[in-house]
Amino acid sequence: MVFGKFVTEEKDMDTVRTVYEQVFQKELGLDISKTTEDEFCINALVFAGENPAGMGRVLFDGDDFRIRDVAILPAYRGDSYGDFMVRLLVDKAMMSNAQEIRMDALAGTEGFFRTIGFEAEGDVFEDRGGRWQPMVLHTGSIHKCCGCQEQR
Repeated sequence: MVFGKFVTEEKDMDTVRTVYEQVFQKELGLDISKTTEDEFCINALVFAGENPAGMGRVLFDGDDFRIRDVAILPAYRGDSYGDFMVRLLVDKAMMSNAQEIRMDALAGTEGFFRTIGFEAEGDVFEDRGGRWQPMVLHTGSIHKCCGCQEQR
């Protein structure tokens, strides 16, 4: 069974940190030392049964809703866990009346985010040892089908 949950308890935050470090630092080799856990972030986990499959964050920074740090463990990629996580975070932002949601997609992952409805916005930039593409989702144009073959 696949399920997601928003987390606040320290034991769940340890799982968030473990997944984050596994994907961003160990696998991708990004410099996560500059990353801070924003107290205003809403953290989420997605599970495959009892096993954590991924994590993500959404926050409102006073101007924009932003999705940050979506990370799916390698064993769970290609099985819609990433899609589930992003939609969970988008839904959370929309519950707060978000009209646009921004994010920075790691170079090479933009196509995945386009399937949900995100569009490139601005120039690619370098940060934490990676190249990032700013993207935006206008909530009125969300692609509502998960895993279908319909092209955007």
